[in-house]
Amino acid sequence: EHSICLVEGEMVDGVLSVKKIGHPLYETRKEAIDAIGLQNSDIFGAIPTISELGRLQKEEENHWEDGMFVILSDVHLDDSKVLEKLEKLFKGFSTFDILPVFIFLGDFSSRYPSAVTENANNTIMGYFDDLASTICKFPKVAEEGRFILVPGQNDPGIGSILPRSKIPDFFTGGLRSKVKNVHMASNPCRLRYFSKEFVLGRIDVLTKLRRNSILTPDISQDVMEDNDDDDDKMKRDGVRESSPKNESNPHVKHAIKTMMDQGHLCPVPPSSLPVYWNHDHLMRLYPPPSAVILGDKSSERHFETYHGDCDFLNPGPFYSDYGFLVFRPMDMDNRDRMKSDVEFSFI
Repeated sequence: EHSICLVEGEMVDGVLSVKKIGHPLYETRKEAIDAIGLQNSDIFGAIPTISELGRLQKEEENHWEDGMFVILSDVHLDDSKVLEKLEKLFKGFSTFDILPVFIFLGDFSSRYPSAVTENANNTIMGYFDDLASTICKFPKVAEEGRFILVPGQNDPGIGSILPRSKIPDFFTGGLRSKVKNVHMASNPCRLRYFSKEFVLGRIDVLTKLRRNSILTPDISQDVMEDNDDDDDKMKRDGVRESSPKNESNPHVKHAIKTMMDQGHLCPVPPSSLPVYWNHDHLMRLYPPPSAVILGDKSSERHFETYHGDCDFLNPGPFYSDYGFLVFRPMDMDNRDRMKSDVEFSFI
């Protein structure tokens, strides 16, 4: 529901007899950029020419060893065990010569105090102050580390509409004053890394898509094979996965295919997910980004490369088993700039 479909059939006596129905054909990032032009596809306005794109790709190759992102989702700062595990995380990375970029996806509390509760604002500020205190135990991390915080649907803000603005500065003042490089981002947001573009978000997409499905997906068939063109692409490009357990949950594959083919992070009716239309471009996935990093606790953690083109990652909820994801945009083994390296770790 609320998606674009391609229908093939025969019109007889004013009645369309449908033989096939499916998503629009997927275009790779290169195909999309070639079709609409580089300037029209660069939301940052940072790559004006093809030559500049080539220069950035060369720089990316030269710094391939330095690019690392540590990604956590559902980091509940009101849980003392979570803070303890974060301390171990920072301790481990504090010995690195070049620190990774730490990406924290909400929610940042298991349960926020009610707005009418006494000292509710001070309690919320205390959560982020505790994070700052944990980071500051490691001076190198506090001084040189870069942090990106993306709010969840239940974090402080205005309503449940998306895109969601950053967590108000009122609550994060202590964190930003103690830790040098903290970026409070919107949900979703976009990140430029040399020539690559990443989409970061915290949305429980799988639940919403299944709730709004008119037909139950046929999980007995490979969802990647829905037309002849896609079959040819799969044979040429393939799909890379992080673990065999993804094969037992084809609903995840259906969700990824729906988002990528529809070119939108959550193509559901506004009644299920209100969208602020003036900023809907943040939700779009056309042209496809280099990677989509989406915290979704309704889905198991996973990593796939859709059509050999766009990485799709879910780090899973950190509070449940203290697992996180290490993402390198370039594979350290083969130095192929078209492939990334992903590792799931636990504390």
